Amino acid sequence: MASPSIEITLAPEVADGVATGIRVSFELRGLVLTEEDTLCRLPQILVGVAGAAVTDDGVTATDDAGTIPLGHAVDDPTPTWTFRRWKPQRTTQGTVRVEYFAPVRVVTAATTNGPLYDLRAEGPGVSAAGVSFLALPDREEELTAQVAWDLSHLPAGARGVSSHGEGTVHRTATAEQLTYTFFMAGPVSSHPQVPGDTFGMYWLSETKFDANEVGRHVELLYQQMCAFFRDPDPGYRVFVRKHPFVGNGGSALPGSRGFMFGWSDEKTQTTAALKRLLEHETVHNWTLLDGDPAEVSWYNEGTAEYYSLLLTLRTGVIDEDTFVSLLNERAHGYYGNPVQTLSSAEAARIYWTDWRAQRVPYGRGQFYLLDVDHKIRQASEGRRSLDDIIWELLDRKRAGQETGVDAWIELITAELGQDGRKEYEAMMAGQWVLPSANCLSPRFTGREEQIRQLDVGFNYSSFRTQTVSGVVQGGNADRVGIRDGDQIVQAPAPHSLPSKPAKEITLTLARDGQEFEVTYEPFGDLVPGMLWEKTG
Repeated sequence: MASPSIEITLAPEVADGVATGIRVSFELRGLVLTEEDTLCRLPQILVGVAGAAVTDDGVTATDDAGTIPLGHAVDDPTPTWTFRRWKPQRTTQGTVRVEYFAPVRVVTAATTNGPLYDLRAEGPGVSAAGVSFLALPDREEELTAQVAWDLSHLPAGARGVSSHGEGTVHRTATAEQLTYTFFMAGPVSSHPQVPGDTFGMYWLSETKFDANEVGRHVELLYQQMCAFFRDPDPGYRVFVRKHPFVGNGGSALPGSRGFMFGWSDEKTQTTAALKRLLEHETVHNWTLLDGDPAEVSWYNEGTAEYYSLLLTLRTGVIDEDTFVSLLNERAHGYYGNPVQTLSSAEAARIYWTDWRAQRVPYGRGQFYLLDVDHKIRQASEGRRSLDDIIWELLDRKRAGQETGVDAWIELITAELGQDGRKEYEAMMAGQWVLPSANCLSPRFTGREEQIRQLDVGFNYSSFRTQTVSGVVQGGNADRVGIRDGDQIVQAPAPHSLPSKPAKEITLTLARDGQEFEVTYEPFGDLVPGMLWEKTG
């Protein structure tokens, strides 16, 4: 029996020179759906961002027997999703044909930044993650899939691209995997100008940074990382989106082989900062453990932090001075984060409400892995390293095996005995990791140093509510005159607060109708930490 298949066509539409949405159609063969099945599933909300506002009666479906009547339902919300479902009201027969229009999400200068998944217009072009607008069956079977573009409504020369290639793409994937894809169509520019099969970076608007330089950097880095991680099937694409609001940052999707980052006229990262961001994100193509984010984020983010530094140093992409500077910046961020002593489970519970918790797995994972690598080298007298564990996990994943926390514990125990398990458990419980001063020898030497922790002097939720609360009596904020109830008119984004002393922040506040500014250093208690310098 032939495997089930799906042929998807994406047709962006434009009115008055601005994209209005994508008309989506697909033909499904080789699957029989009953009234218990879901023909189309689409998030109403995903991680706080609106999915495409497809109307309840906006989905039409037919099969070999004619029109398929559809019922509509909305799932109970979860912290990540609220799904809408369209269900057939009879058993399907033969080829199923579905069509609907997914309108773009309207964003303005007042829109709050969030994950870059929503279907968005950028002039006559569109960009999105498929998870926000592709309403596909909720089935687990692998499908022989074709995803094609109909660009007839776009200006001449328009291109259609996804994170799996330009133009029509053929692949074998589940319906969910098909949605875990980034898409862009319109007057697309790219590096290289004519991308090959394995790498491309794409954008719709002229950028304020050197997009071609960033693209060249990531292309070279990706090739080097493919060699290190022994990738048998390379392919990676980066998408750039311009915001009408103040914001930057980026988003990835599991298994997407793509990444999307944003910028705005008011807030553009430097070319150097974008290189650092994409160095980290590129590692995510390979180093992912399976499981609950609360249990595996330390690995997924920690390995990206670790290898984005170590591999760029090993391959000469950065020099020793840059390496030390970046490592010490991350050390300040790790030891200076006052919630780093929470357990990983506790940090996960406040992940979406406290930005400091979002940084926990990055620093914790990186410095734990730095320590693990040193101990494996010592125990094996230099014959083995962390790299060997990472390669073994990759081999297992490529062989279709489950690679979660149990696999990590098995491998680390084989290298370091029960001490390996105990040190892993201590890290997960929130115990500080202080690697050996010799962990990066002979090129670098560490030293213990007291590091000041970040402390703005009031509740961090105030940045989200824009009203100051929880001012600590005698603390930093209190000393410069900040009071509970002050309105925050302007402030640094929480994730951009400084990581080390001698850097001040300025807040514009309002009280009794009068605006005023305060400037101060947002630092508090001293804690033991590690910093590094070049040896000799």
